Amino acid sequence: MPESPSRPWWVQGKADGPRQAVATAVQDLVAKRLGRGFVPLAVLFAVGIVQRLVASSGGALPLSGGALVAGCAMLAYGLRISQNAFGRPHRPWMSAAMLGSLVPPIFALYVLAWRGLRQMAVGDGLSDVGVGIAFAAVGTWVMRSWMKVVEVERLARVMTIDLEE
Repeated sequence: MPESPSRPWWVQGKADGPRQAVATAVQDLVAKRLGRGFVPLAVLFAVGIVQRLVASSGGALPLSGGALVAGCAMLAYGLRISQNAFGRPHRPWMSAAMLGSLVPPIFALYVLAWRGLRQMAVGDGLSDVGVGIAFAAVGTWVMRSWMKVVEVERLARVMTIDLEE
């Protein structure tokens, strides 16, 4: 369905049919899920920067860098979901976004298991256990946020199956 070039991009196709309505709803869902998912990543990025500045610890770079890469991967995957919902043709970056979708859960497991649970197991005192619990909670939060984005992708796929006619 060709779009009118005279209308701005943000209103093009708003009422042009069921595909546009579903795609707009999917786009809004993806934006909300990504917005909520960036919060724990921003927390981890800030913690990594503070660790790097204050303690110069070796674990700061994987924490802040991993949060940044996971955020970019989540954003690319969300854009892929939105583009597929609108029926856009497949682009090469979409394959890279699909491959990059492995980064957020791997990063979440790193934070949960290595920075959180391991810290609780080998920590010396209550402060180490508290830090481990905090990392485990934020790692779980990242994983939960990522799963919400994946749920929207599944929903979008089901909702747009028969909208081709």
